[in-house]
Amino acid sequence: MTTVQERSVAGSAPTLHTVPVSGEIRTIACREGSSGIFSGGISGLYQGYRFGSTVPEDRECVMEVPHGTLTFVLRQQIVTPLPPRPAEHPFRDGRDPFAEKSAGPPGAGGPPGPGGPGGHHGPPGAGGPPGTENGKPIFKKVHYMESMLRVDPERSTGIFSGATGEFEIEAPNYRMPGHLVVDTADGELRLNFLEKGSRDTLSADLWVDGDRSTGIYRGASGRLRFDLKVTPPFFGEGTYSGTLVLERDASADR
Repeated sequence: MTTVQERSVAGSAPTLHTVPVSGEIRTIACREGSSGIFSGGISGLYQGYRFGSTVPEDRECVMEVPHGTLTFVLRQQIVTPLPPRPAEHPFRDGRDPFAEKSAGPPGAGGPPGPGGPGGHHGPPGAGGPPGTENGKPIFKKVHYMESMLRVDPERSTGIFSGATGEFEIEAPNYRMPGHLVVDTADGELRLNFLEKGSRDTLSADLWVDGDRSTGIYRGASGRLRFDLKVTPPFFGEGTYSGTLVLERDASADR
């Protein structure tokens, strides 16, 4: 990192170091989110976690209505055929899983055929070409957030006691939330994000969570963006750029 601007706030506030960062990201998708590596201004292995990918997110809302109440539950969860995250980080110890893309994600294994993780080699018509399942792009399923709103019959009251009903919410501007934890030589950098993807691209806006970061990133702020080219169904690589505002200068610790 190269500090380009420093400023001290009046009083006892620490000197803030404004640092532009840019570089590359390589990533492999999994059921829980992703595993990958940052290089450049931020350098280190990372693990990514998507909202609603392992445990559904339920939120309850009670509506007061004449002669009773209606209790709604909004459930958000990702629908995905991806295999779970491998026990060992796929980029650890300098490994390059991109060199073996055709084998599927590291640790995926599974029997051949459209149902096995990493396998799309069933008989003609069974699964379609790589990156598809029954003729449909798998990557679109990976980025499908199911949002269902239902009435809770047991918690609704009055004339709506026992009421039922549900519908799926269509949100054309929906962006998937989540967070990344990058393990760098200067500490753990936690980045929250909102992302949106298609079969070919994945883009996200990220912001630093200084309260949950460590080392020089403790108390930091800043915003970044990445744009990745996707090779269905598991691989993504591209660039990131942005600015970090640090309370500690990395060069002072070296």
